[in-house]
Amino acid sequence: MQKRIVILGGAGFIGTHLCLRLLEAGHEVFCVDIRDAADSPLLRSARQHPSLHLVRHNIVSPFGIRCDEIYNMASPSMVRYDKALPVEALKTSIAGSINALDTARTEHARVLFGSSGCVYDTDRRPGAGRDRCSTHRILAEGKLAAEALHRAYRDEYGVDTRIARIFNTYGPGADIMDQRVVMKMIAAALQNRDIAVNGSGDQTRAFCWVEDMAEGLIRLMEAPATEYARTVDLGNNHEVTIRMLAEKIVALTGSRSRIVHLPARADDAPRRAPDISAARRELGWTPRTPLIEGLRRTISYVEKELSGKKHAVMTWAEMN
Repeated sequence: MQKRIVILGGAGFIGTHLCLRLLEAGHEVFCVDIRDAADSPLLRSARQHPSLHLVRHNIVSPFGIRCDEIYNMASPSMVRYDKALPVEALKTSIAGSINALDTARTEHARVLFGSSGCVYDTDRRPGAGRDRCSTHRILAEGKLAAEALHRAYRDEYGVDTRIARIFNTYGPGADIMDQRVVMKMIAAALQNRDIAVNGSGDQTRAFCWVEDMAEGLIRLMEAPATEYARTVDLGNNHEVTIRMLAEKIVALTGSRSRIVHLPARADDAPRRAPDISAARRELGWTPRTPLIEGLRRTISYVEKELSGKKHAVMTWAEMN
């Protein structure tokens, strides 16, 4: 049965893959973003699809679209591990979630919120880091507040809400100016520039292929409304050190890049990996794409994007 589906942040990285998957499945898709879909390398070819509707809108402002489902993937993507528009970041998570939830309540729609694995890094002890305004802290605080809003709308108004805590995701479709670690390292390696690693590089991360992530999000949206499927970690649980990731990328690209170590960041978690046991049990989902295969495919994508493309300043999209 065809559904009307809204994807907030639909011109961004994960949002783009959701748009294409849901169009392929025969649904009517409303791609809502403050940037032009023409900026998305993968959405350009789908712009004339009769079931795709492109809506330029900042979800900080209210909106109304008749729909059956809402994927809220909107969040700032200017990750500089520094101050990056903290007020706008919080507004997008909090005011944006309120507007999405109000639309879901009016339309009796199901809503899935794209949270982040960084919520586990937030130190909730009194006074801990209270004066810091790092990008990751602001994003984590905003995501946690948005999660609470989704639970409140479920409990008080009966809105069917789902929360996906998304861990590091990579693959084609991301802006090559993106500052997330895989894209940043690949772009540097292909240009034979130094690859920066903060601290010793022994901190571990787990990287999920974007098409596997899109599949997990769709399964979470379509799952029965059980308590166990309300909040789910999505990501790959195979951990690698950041130093090892850099070495793999240098080897796969045949790069002359040097791996250089910068001072450690104060808010850099020593380990970040999802617990995907609930996703396996409740959704029958597990990531299928090995890291080496995904890196090769991402490198091929970045090579094409680097050949003659002029890049604009990053704008708003979804992030992990």
